Amino acid sequence: MLGQRIETFFCFCLVFVLANAKCPPDNFSTVEDFDLDRYISKRWYVQQQMECGLEPADLFQCQYAEYEKMITPTFWGHTIAGHDHIDMPDGSVKDLHPCASVVNLRKGMLLVGECFLPRAFAGPYWVLTYNEAEGYAAVSGGAPKHSFPGGCRVGTGHIDSGLWIFTREQQRNENLVQKVRNILGSKGFDLSALKDVDQSDCPTSLPDPREPKALRAVPIL
Repeated sequence: MLGQRIETFFCFCLVFVLANAKCPPDNFSTVEDFDLDRYISKRWYVQQQMECGLEPADLFQCQYAEYEKMITPTFWGHTIAGHDHIDMPDGSVKDLHPCASVVNLRKGMLLVGECFLPRAFAGPYWVLTYNEAEGYAAVSGGAPKHSFPGGCRVGTGHIDSGLWIFTREQQRNENLVQKVRNILGSKGFDLSALKDVDQSDCPTSLPDPREPKALRAVPIL
């Protein structure tokens, strides 16, 4: 009976510590020496992501994202054109076209939002980890500031929200996904927030039209 009470007390303390952990953790960081040109050179397929205002769970299938530098910046200073594509279960498609701009190139910190709005209304797009050779990346909507029993999370609104695991290949590689999850866990993220994106039985997608096209140079703000 005493041992059971001690175990219960230990579990309670562990939950209390996790729920009140500092968020973001002291060791939280994004990438270093980020190579934007290589990062946006090919399409990214979403393997796992967090549900949020712009990404409800009914969109968690057959998703990819691709980016390209603009020839000239927009009126509001956006320099990167985005394309988010989702094949819906009913056969329809959703195509979103956000714009992005660089905040800190070396650390992979960007802003993303509607092209017709000033950058002040855009939200953070932070590259947390990226390995071109292995074909993976992870992105968050800024630092995870909210404490949960499993760790830290970003918000769930339309900005300062979202967490994604990307791979270059559409077919899921479970070992690779778990590797990226471990990296995110080491940065303090609550991994229970990540849900699978079904990339099976997707319509045959058109090849990325930018491969192997050379990227166009454009000034980055």
